[in-house]
Amino acid sequence: MSLNRKAMALAVGAALAAPGAYAQIKSPAGSDWEFYGKFWPEYAHIRGESPSPVGTTVSTLSAAAAGTSALVNRNEMLVGNSYIGFRGSKSLGSGMKAIWQVEQTVPVDEGGSAAADTGTLATRDSFLGLDAVWGTLRLGFMDTPFKKAGDVVGFLGVSSGNFVQTNPVLRQVGFASAGGGPNRASRFHERRGNAFDYASPNFLGGLQYMLQYSTGNPSETAHTSTRNPRFVSMALKWESGPWYAAVMHETHFDMFGGSVNAPAAQKNDADQAVRSKDKAAQVTGMYKIGGHTFEADFIRKDYKEDAGNSATPNGRFETYKNNAWMLAWEARWSSQWRSAVTYVSASAGNCTLFNAACNTTGLEGKQLSLGGSFYIDPSMYLFLIGSKIKNGDSARYDNVSIGAPATGEDVTQVALGLAYSF
Repeated sequence: MSLNRKAMALAVGAALAAPGAYAQIKSPAGSDWEFYGKFWPEYAHIRGESPSPVGTTVSTLSAAAAGTSALVNRNEMLVGNSYIGFRGSKSLGSGMKAIWQVEQTVPVDEGGSAAADTGTLATRDSFLGLDAVWGTLRLGFMDTPFKKAGDVVGFLGVSSGNFVQTNPVLRQVGFASAGGGPNRASRFHERRGNAFDYASPNFLGGLQYMLQYSTGNPSETAHTSTRNPRFVSMALKWESGPWYAAVMHETHFDMFGGSVNAPAAQKNDADQAVRSKDKAAQVTGMYKIGGHTFEADFIRKDYKEDAGNSATPNGRFETYKNNAWMLAWEARWSSQWRSAVTYVSASAGNCTLFNAACNTTGLEGKQLSLGGSFYIDPSMYLFLIGSKIKNGDSARYDNVSIGAPATGEDVTQVALGLAYSF
């Protein structure tokens, strides 16, 4: 699409002049496009407590208990999943149209001074694609079908990027280390780059099939040139009236979601002779009645690495499996008042090391989140939310924006904030 600077400036100006509604405009190339977004600033309190004492028997996969908190109890401004985006379409004839989207996170709390702000566009779902009678094909950077088809109720309008999100306990592992890279390797709640994404039209009364294939990013292949990191993600969902159901499956090749989070002696990710295949399957059900929406999810995760192919295999990571489930309830008591509650529980699971004993003692985790909101108008509301993660003696389930809990440390967070969609 060709769009000159003057047209862009006029479009953004029109968008900002009309909050509460999508700002639509037609480009010189004939495309219809709109400017949209959501801001979610909140003032939060974070507290860590009760880390496992020194000498506590922990899982073979976990870091030793330190006995001291790894979190600084603090107050801070957070932005949830605040974002802005541009999207559009153009008819190509014969029932086909071109579609595109560019979306990015907005650090409204610190602006350009935020440490995580790189000035890069397209930090969220961004793509170019075709929409036709045979379905929708998109190429770019997008949520996987596995991520989109489950956890559909969300939490007062947010399903990720906030401490009330359920995926850290539901879709990750309890022995994950701090930081983005290792944590993300084990996660089945991803937005993938280099992705080819297909969604079928609805058929047989509300069924839809979604499939995504993504090749490795440069950061995933720089030190593993002989490997081929990739994702295959798929989902089949059905929606009819108050009912929603979905089944999902996702496979990660050469991502080493198990051993990259394990102690150094167990790691395989730097050994070119070893490959990994991590899988997850999930079922989701949702029902709406009156102003109430209920959701239930169950997931099984399976991490596997062929450590026996290493020249030094003894003690290396081979397998880890665990299950988790979630219940969610969102209630709309009136046009202004809403409430939400989610509960997640993850099992300790089981594991194996090559020619060595492995135990998962204390790797279980639980999370309870509560919240309420008051709508000033349909596009803006006040909210109060809180969440507590209860880690087993060996676990480090983590929903903290900066930092990470110590082994066995529990995490409590509360926040008061504003949300506005435009």
